[in-house]
Amino acid sequence: MSRAELILYATPNGPLADALYELFDRLRRDAPTTAQTYPPHCTLTGFFHRGRADVARVIDDAHAAVTAVAPPASVTVERLRLAPDWVGLELTAPWLLAVTEAFADRHVLGDGDDALRPKDWLHLSIAYGDGDLDTAASLASEMDPTLDAAWDVGVWERAADGSWTDLSRRR
Repeated sequence: MSRAELILYATPNGPLADALYELFDRLRRDAPTTAQTYPPHCTLTGFFHRGRADVARVIDDAHAAVTAVAPPASVTVERLRLAPDWVGLELTAPWLLAVTEAFADRHVLGDGDDALRPKDWLHLSIAYGDGDLDTAASLASEMDPTLDAAWDVGVWERAADGSWTDLSRRR
């Protein structure tokens, strides 16, 4: 049976998202790191695998969790952190933690399903792993992390070729 590799992400929209996508494009060109192989996001769960027949149920469970916790509240960017091994935005958003908890409570595991691994460190990685983190930090410092953003929670799929699809947008 074909299995989908899924994850629950919160993704920014608006001016902050535009700035992040521009920064990620520049980093891919001038100082690529592992972070640019992902879309700009805040991880709410670890990766999990589900059969293709179960993907619609996962999306429905995520949508129901967001609806149960709605209306979406703010996500606060606490700071741009420039550490030697990581560059990113540290976030505060109790509603994202509540959505993650509601999703984990609602989603029933089937036989052979990976367990959900909810995350509680809310952050958006800009650069980490291999690559020139000093240049990445310098480029990230040019971005305004306080730009406005609305945030969406969605189920994302990583394909075998490394491409990404926000499955929640296909509802």
